[in-house]
Amino acid sequence: MMISRGLFGWSPPHIQPLTPVSEVSEPPESPSPYLDPSAEAAAAAAAQEQEEEEMEEAEEMEPPPAAVPFSGLFACADRFDWVLMIVGSLAAAAHGTALVVYLHYFAKVIEVLRIGQSSNPSAGIGNPSAEQYQRFKELALSIVYIAVGVFAAGWIEVSCWILTGERQTAVIRSRYVQVLLNQDMSFFDTYGNNGDIVSQVLSDVLLIQSALSEKVGNYIHNMATFFSGLVIGFVNCWQIALITLGTGPFIVAAGGISNIFLHRLAENIQDAYAEAAISYVRTLYAFTNETLAKYSYATSLQATLRYGILISLVQGLGLGFTYGLAICSCALQLWVGRFLVTHGTAHGGEIITALFAVILSGLGLNQAATNFYSFDQGRIAAYRLFEMISRSPSTTNYDGNSLPSVHGNIEFRNVYFSYLSRPEIPILSGFYLTVPAKKAVALVGRNGSGKSSIIPLMERFYDPTLGEVLLDGENIKNLKLEWLRSQIGLVTQEPALLSLSIRDNIAYGRDATLDQIEEAAKIAHAHTFISSLEKGYETQVGRAGLALTEEQKIKLSIARAVLLNPSILLLDEVTGGLDFEAERAVQEALDLLMLGRSTIIIARRLSLIRNADYIAVMEEGQLVEMGTHDELLTLDGLYAELLKCEEAAKLPRRMPIRNYKETATFQIEKDSSASHSFQEPSSPKMLKSPSHQRVGIYRPTDGAFDMQESPNTRSPPPEKMIENGLLIDTGDKEPSIRRQDSFEKRLPELPKIDVLSANRQTSNGSDPESPISPLLTSDPKNERSHSQTFSRPLSHSDDILTKVREGKDTQHRKAPSFWRLAQLSFAEWLYAVLGSIGAAIFGSFNPLLAYVIALIVTAYYGSDNHHHLRQEVDKWCLIIACMGIVTVVANFLQHFYFGIMGEKMTERVRRMMFSAMLRNEVGWFDDEENSADTLSMRLANDATFVRAAFSNRLSIFIQDSTAVIVAVIIGMLLQWRLALVALATLPILTVSAIAQKLWLAGFSRGIQEMHRKASLVLEDAVRNIYTVVAFCAGNKVMELYRYQLNKIFKQSFLHGMAIGFAFGFSQFLLFACNALLLWYTAISVRDGHMDLPTALKEYMVFSFATFALVEPFGLAPYILKRRKSLTSVFEIIDRVPKIDPDDNSALKPPNVYGSIELKNVDFCYPSRPEVLILSNFSLKVNGGQTVAVVGVSGSGKSTIISLMERFYDPVAGQVLLDGRDLKLYNLRWLRNHLGLVQQEPIIFSTTIRENIIYARHNASEAEMKEAARIANAHHFISSLPHGYDTHVGMRGVDLTPGQKQRIAIARVVLKNAPILLLDEASSSIESESSRVVQEALDTLIMGNKTTILIAHRAAMMRHVDNIVVLNGGRIVEEGSHDTLVAKNGLYVRLMQTQQPHHFGKGLRHHRLV
Repeated sequence: MMISRGLFGWSPPHIQPLTPVSEVSEPPESPSPYLDPSAEAAAAAAAQEQEEEEMEEAEEMEPPPAAVPFSGLFACADRFDWVLMIVGSLAAAAHGTALVVYLHYFAKVIEVLRIGQSSNPSAGIGNPSAEQYQRFKELALSIVYIAVGVFAAGWIEVSCWILTGERQTAVIRSRYVQVLLNQDMSFFDTYGNNGDIVSQVLSDVLLIQSALSEKVGNYIHNMATFFSGLVIGFVNCWQIALITLGTGPFIVAAGGISNIFLHRLAENIQDAYAEAAISYVRTLYAFTNETLAKYSYATSLQATLRYGILISLVQGLGLGFTYGLAICSCALQLWVGRFLVTHGTAHGGEIITALFAVILSGLGLNQAATNFYSFDQGRIAAYRLFEMISRSPSTTNYDGNSLPSVHGNIEFRNVYFSYLSRPEIPILSGFYLTVPAKKAVALVGRNGSGKSSIIPLMERFYDPTLGEVLLDGENIKNLKLEWLRSQIGLVTQEPALLSLSIRDNIAYGRDATLDQIEEAAKIAHAHTFISSLEKGYETQVGRAGLALTEEQKIKLSIARAVLLNPSILLLDEVTGGLDFEAERAVQEALDLLMLGRSTIIIARRLSLIRNADYIAVMEEGQLVEMGTHDELLTLDGLYAELLKCEEAAKLPRRMPIRNYKETATFQIEKDSSASHSFQEPSSPKMLKSPSHQRVGIYRPTDGAFDMQESPNTRSPPPEKMIENGLLIDTGDKEPSIRRQDSFEKRLPELPKIDVLSANRQTSNGSDPESPISPLLTSDPKNERSHSQTFSRPLSHSDDILTKVREGKDTQHRKAPSFWRLAQLSFAEWLYAVLGSIGAAIFGSFNPLLAYVIALIVTAYYGSDNHHHLRQEVDKWCLIIACMGIVTVVANFLQHFYFGIMGEKMTERVRRMMFSAMLRNEVGWFDDEENSADTLSMRLANDATFVRAAFSNRLSIFIQDSTAVIVAVIIGMLLQWRLALVALATLPILTVSAIAQKLWLAGFSRGIQEMHRKASLVLEDAVRNIYTVVAFCAGNKVMELYRYQLNKIFKQSFLHGMAIGFAFGFSQFLLFACNALLLWYTAISVRDGHMDLPTALKEYMVFSFATFALVEPFGLAPYILKRRKSLTSVFEIIDRVPKIDPDDNSALKPPNVYGSIELKNVDFCYPSRPEVLILSNFSLKVNGGQTVAVVGVSGSGKSTIISLMERFYDPVAGQVLLDGRDLKLYNLRWLRNHLGLVQQEPIIFSTTIRENIIYARHNASEAEMKEAARIANAHHFISSLPHGYDTHVGMRGVDLTPGQKQRIAIARVVLKNAPILLLDEASSSIESESSRVVQEALDTLIMGNKTTILIAHRAAMMRHVDNIVVLNGGRIVEEGSHDTLVAKNGLYVRLMQTQQPHHFGKGLRHHRLV
């Protein structure tokens, strides 16, 4: 028979397969030493369930992944590990049998009743005797011995397995790393050299470790329980043991059948599809269709809700029948026991022991089965790792000779080469190049010309397919690899930093003294910034330490090359990402480094290499021109053409802003040495605070905005930039940013000066044109407070708001209170009441059942009168059977009603989260954490944790507290003294249960964290594998990693001992408390406070009840684990959007004239605050005008549209509509008056009709068709078989880009908004349909509407009133098509590159920037 563990607050593992509520499925860490008539059902049910799942899977699944045999897990064990594993296994087996041995003694406790019986047959039971007391004391002592044994066994078991697991996985880890660092470069080309290979190891090794250590021990422990339980059961009373085994299958069947239904239902549940709405949030906002999205999401949730309720129903019935049958089978066995007693074949103690021993063995088997999943995972993971470990290392020959001295003549002779990962693409084909000793040769060419492959060939990361590379006439294949690499210094575009100190990063695997390192740093111009750091050369950098700017990283990388003192230098476009000042500093350091060394420079910006000795021009893997800069210009070949293209694109480039952690002052200055006269700013005040940098845009502080202020400020043309009141002609120069390092050092933390109070006068002298907004030199975390300083003066109330919001942000880090969760479920109070009644009935059955069983046992011993015995036993067995039937009802109530409550709550939370998401500004969705995938994951999963934290917790809490209360009441009624002693032991037991759970949960966590840190070094090494190999630093990385592993091992040794101790001790307490209870029972009986049968009843009731009490605390770690998800749910729900869509007090004017003005706007995307997109940008469009915006890609064209739609707010400056700031208008009203056609039109997966009326749901059929006609779409739609009711596939797959574009235009026509924003997408459309789309757009523009058109093609230009040419976030030219053509400036260059018809696109190909 198997009474399932659920009686005692545990639920069998098949409960709730849907929700990630693992409280239900987590197996208890070890069976309780208390008697527990609970559960084999669970056991068997789970086993059954597993078999069923396996059968189902077998039908559908592909072949299982490859795995090593089980013994393969121990491949890395040495002698000591085997000793540890054997000792650990013995201890685990001893620990597992302890509980069953305790049961054996429990039989003897019951047998004490016989003593009472024999001593006074006439009076029945009763006369307390010294003999009974003595016997009780002996038994209590035996239980204490068991407790001590369990303590020792538990300690040894846990610590041995933890230790050996850590030891074996350390070996696996270091072998893997060794092999990884010795692979060929082609391996990293194929598998990618991001950190994935490393993080894969981490997760795989953790799987192996869990299988090796915790799970094997657990398995042995549980199997020992299984076997010893059977043995003890059959020894005590084989008849009962057999019946128990016989009734098992029925109970299993009840659980199994409900499981089949649950699986079927679970397969039908579809998670509501929120992703579509979130992915297309811009379209959704532009057409103000939030309400529609919420409605359709809510509708799709209804189906999930219905299935969820069905599942609760099946679950309640399934569990009810499982438990009910288990209780009835218990009644059957006790009834059979009566015959055994009357025939004298067995006595009461043996019957009870046999019953429980078999139940325990079933539980043991069930628990053991839960480990198989971990074993499989471990075996699969081991297969992946060992496969990698057995890979042959790099095939490159490391041996060879070294040259006595190196002159540095390099020659490439007829080299053919392609990468192993892409052999079909030739990179070099017949390439010749000679680099004379001590000369610098620069390689230039278009993208993909093969110039970058020269460095890896020189470093011998790869060998050429054909041809040879010679150094001083010797083929480098014959040279010793390590020696060759030590002769070459490499400085790359992305300097590779390991997560170590600066000193180690410069030494990079070389043994160098600090003096040598400092010397190298001085030559590289890095010493100053390093010594200004608090810890100097010991400062940690890399991902685990201080973030350095690009410039600083490059300087470190140069210092590294200087330290190597190589004969040959390879420079890979070192200064690519720097601004001009930093570039100059780095260039100086490089010039020093290049002196007297043969140098190969890979250049992408031609302006940097004019002073190279030779310039080699490559095209399609061959050398096409070579000579000095001037020679190549006179040739007028490819080099000259590349140079022209670069000039075309070389307008004021977008400045990357330096790392904002630095407080630095910037000034614009010409990139020529002549400009020194302008380096000192005219007003000394300007030097003080970085915030004063651009006071030009501050508005006066008197509340209202002055709308009329400078209605027409336009940026002056770039040729005449104003600096400090002086005109500088910067027509052909690149402006560069000069940073005053000296100030940075003198004032490390500049005080923030409140700019608002600064008087307006200071601003005129300052520089209104600075490309850098001061905002960006400060910390992005305080974004809100900055926008206060730099944009319009904020009114007082805004200030308060900011504070409130910041307060809120910190507040929400806390997990929500239980009360808040309760409020969410108030609507379902009736379900909660019904569910609680069920839970309470079911909970109270735990001690009641124990009491009735105790009554039957005393009846077995009670009288020699067989008739009386039969009456008693029959009566009580009937009562137990009735309890079984009530259990079905109680379980049904509990699971069904709490299930409904949980499902409704989940649905409500999802709806709340979804509508909260749709209130946020677009910038929020740009954040990595809030991508469409992550958000839909959070909607799907996190909401269910709210349910787990509330309704499931409540259900278990009620069930268990009732159990304890009823037990206490029974105890008090029977004998209050013993009840008090039992109550006193409860806190101890509770603490031990919590400790055990937390220790086991926390064990792996601390160590995992350390492993993650250790693997950072590795991940860095793999990311920068080229540099690691080039500097032969592989061994250094290996050494570092081993050192980290050693540290972790020491840590985990102590950790393992501590956990083992705590685990053993908590087990010891369980048995010891039981012994205490027994001892006190003996004393009460001796002193005549109660008779023996009463004492026994009470002892049994409390043995059961403690179990129920201890159990809910086992959930503590689970609940703690889930706190984060709960927090994230309420963070989303409570977030205050930065751009409030629902402000009803905002303006909603009756009509719109449509004049638009952007006034001194600074803008950068919140996700990339260091890149300024628009800088002091002004543009005016009068009502009814059509303005075309053109420019190179990335010059900020599309940003203008985003600002108009208020997807973002500018960092500084204003966007005005009809003379009022956009922020004053109601957001949804504003968007209703804007018609947007995006570059990539979004088509939803519904019918074409719904896609068009997306803009206006109440539009009539005629209006919709008219809109389609205007958009040139009616014709193609009518030709489709279903016309307007044609379904466009998942996200509109079945349409061509041109058709999608026309549907999007129809949508805008239907919306009929007074202002049009067109981001012309014709670049992605084939020319035929492009013409049709073109006509549609023309028709659209002809209307008398204000239009901003982002144009990519010349054809559009002739219809517009004004053309604005953008570059680097500023307007550089403006006028009609003809005036701009006459100017012959950037516009004309754009038109040329745009042959035949797209710009932007053509330019992208030619831009060498």
